[in-house]
Amino acid sequence: VGSEDFVGRILPTYGGPGATEQWARLMARVEPLGAAIFGVPSAAVREDLFAPLLMSRYAGSMAKLLIEGPAPALSKPFSHVLDECGVTDPFIRNWLDMLSFLLQGATTEEAPTTLMAYMLSDFYRPNVCLDFPKGGTKGIVDALVRGVVKAGGEVRLNSPVKDVLVDSEDGKQRKRAVGVVLAGTDEQVLAKEAVVSNADLWATRRLVGHTGHDRLLSYLDEQCARVTQCDSFLHLHLGIDAAGLPTAPSEHFPAQWAALDDWDRGVDAPRNLVLVSVASMLDPELAPEGCHVVHAYVPATEPMAEWEAFAARREDGGEGGGSEGGGSEGGSEGRYQSAAYRAAKAEAVEVLWRAVERYIPDVRKRVKLALPATPLTHRRFTRRTGGTYGPFLPAATGEQLMGHKTPLGGFYMCGDSTFPGIGMPAVAASGLITAASIMSPQEHWKVLDQIKN
Repeated sequence: VGSEDFVGRILPTYGGPGATEQWARLMARVEPLGAAIFGVPSAAVREDLFAPLLMSRYAGSMAKLLIEGPAPALSKPFSHVLDECGVTDPFIRNWLDMLSFLLQGATTEEAPTTLMAYMLSDFYRPNVCLDFPKGGTKGIVDALVRGVVKAGGEVRLNSPVKDVLVDSEDGKQRKRAVGVVLAGTDEQVLAKEAVVSNADLWATRRLVGHTGHDRLLSYLDEQCARVTQCDSFLHLHLGIDAAGLPTAPSEHFPAQWAALDDWDRGVDAPRNLVLVSVASMLDPELAPEGCHVVHAYVPATEPMAEWEAFAARREDGGEGGGSEGGGSEGGSEGRYQSAAYRAAKAEAVEVLWRAVERYIPDVRKRVKLALPATPLTHRRFTRRTGGTYGPFLPAATGEQLMGHKTPLGGFYMCGDSTFPGIGMPAVAASGLITAASIMSPQEHWKVLDQIKN
């Protein structure tokens, strides 16, 4: 990231004739659009009749956004912008495809202009750098938990939800979500104001299957029919001996790198692109002294279909029963920890080992702990339907993902199955929109007063 390094070093090294000029034209088009998008915070959006009132605080930025857009163009594939700006350089097109796919599971042919304009404006500002959370991803989780507890809430772990509780609204025939039922214990947890599902679309549909709310069920069925599922992941988590390895990142030994076998196959081809992170180079406390932690993965390019066969058979040849939404990777009986599955897993993660070896050639000799994972493992730990990264809805359709309010009163949805979609920034935005929609307009206005520019 950073315009200085990209324009001064990367483009002259890898771009073709005219690449620098093409990049300049693209950024001249994108930067004003990105600035306008930044001027309208996601925290200001809500889904009711009071939305215009709250958005009026940002009328200037909204007007600028509509002028720079206009609105229909914002939802079109970013490839249209590349074509309009005359960007033909193969390296730039491939590079942007990779960035787009890593952020939202879609190439520039399928990702909306808003996403890419936002990202490029942020990534290529002068003197920009990537932030890394102290304590790694767990540091983010811990901060969120502190926020929930500080506000008087409680975080329940190992408490999967079985059903959504529905009751009549104030004695009327209209139904309203009033809580959830936990699996295993059948404990009922009642909601103070609303029930919010952060589960994926397909899992949420299963959770509300017994509500008998026909409008909700039909609505969710329609949403399921509009989208497909992105593929899943292969992971390789390593703890290694760091003797003789750098302790701080540099150009010659970065903390993060991408390994791509063949640009012509496309960044979305299975087992073609691998991302590697040595997070302990950025935060030494993430590994014991003298060690590094390494994570390598394919970014949602591993199909689940070929792995499902292992979920259906046991070591003894009988039927298994790997289930959606949780449970052991191999079930309580080790259902698909067969020799065939272990061999398939070892073969699949070879591409991850090779990616790590690009900077740590002797990594296999350094290993103290190795945890390979397939889409089945990913599904087990994340409770994602099919181990999916999320829903796929190409920008070329001109459609948006579902909103956050549902036909069932008091029941909301957020996460990557809802607008604005996949990726941490988008998912965080969906949570903000949902929270704002539950608040009163007065509460929402006060929250916006506290947001720093």
